[in-house]
Amino acid sequence: MTLLERIFHPNWFMPTATFLVRGFARLFYGLHVTGLENVPQQGGAVVACNHVSTWDPPIVGVSINRKLEFMAKKELFESPFLRAVMRGLRAFPVDRHGQDIGAIKEALRRLKAGRAIGIFVQGTRNAGEAAALDGASFLAQRAQVPVVPAAIWRQGRAFHVAFGPPLTPSGRTREDATELTGTVMERIQELIPPAHRQGA
Repeated sequence: MTLLERIFHPNWFMPTATFLVRGFARLFYGLHVTGLENVPQQGGAVVACNHVSTWDPPIVGVSINRKLEFMAKKELFESPFLRAVMRGLRAFPVDRHGQDIGAIKEALRRLKAGRAIGIFVQGTRNAGEAAALDGASFLAQRAQVPVVPAAIWRQGRAFHVAFGPPLTPSGRTREDATELTGTVMERIQELIPPAHRQGA
């Protein structure tokens, strides 16, 4: 373990960063969270969220009432400092330009170990509903864990995050995953007030 990895060890860095960012978001951005009763407190879970800004990972991460671990683009792990920070937040790298088998295996390993993984269903910011991808549904299928729909939006300066009831995946085919993705996106849209939905 390198010096940077010791400094940013997840045992202390992740809870400390969560506490500080949560306080900052509440104080300066009026963070408002609903639906926490829908988040399973034990066992693996995929938290599937829309993606509208670079703020989404930290805001969603501090809004949930359990540790949430994100896939992050591999470019964020290229420098030693950023790599230590990302690992301190329990994030892991993914190649967004191809099928990253290593990232898939790591996500499944964590889910089967009872951890919660955060996935932005649209894959990129401001993509719109049509750009939804099947990654979250695929992982939930393979790990046999629930998908928790989550929505983030802004009303003026304030951030809002809402969690919907978990969905239990069924089937193992690509068609089943695509169907589940469609349902997840519908539930996410239902969580967002009509005036704040993309394209509204």
